[in-house]
Amino acid sequence: MARITTLLEASLKLVFAVGIRAALVVSGLFFFYVVIGISAILLGWPALSYPIFSLKADPFFVTGGAVVGLFIVQSSGSFVLYHMLVGIEDDKSQLATLFGFISLGFGGALLRVTLPPAIQFFLAAM
Repeated sequence: MARITTLLEASLKLVFAVGIRAALVVSGLFFFYVVIGISAILLGWPALSYPIFSLKADPFFVTGGAVVGLFIVQSSGSFVLYHMLVGIEDDKSQLATLFGFISLGFGGALLRVTLPPAIQFFLAAM
């Protein structure tokens, strides 16, 4: 039983580390897209064939949001499970678990809003 617990603990650490790094990279690219889009709107650059930042028509905005939400759910879910496995003894781990649940809710809400349109875009492209 101890080997299984140790393997589970190591796996959750790895999933968290991969998820947080991927979330940072994808969030940076998504933030770059948002900054470029806001600049295009403010400076009056030529209009695209679709309205920018639209949940129904902007495929880059929707898929970027869905991927960011997916990695946030992955990293925060593994973080919360790791803390539940290791145990919550002090105030620091209680606070960390609370923020883990908050980020899990944020990532889930982001997925709830952006995943259905992203799936529709991918199905339409096929």
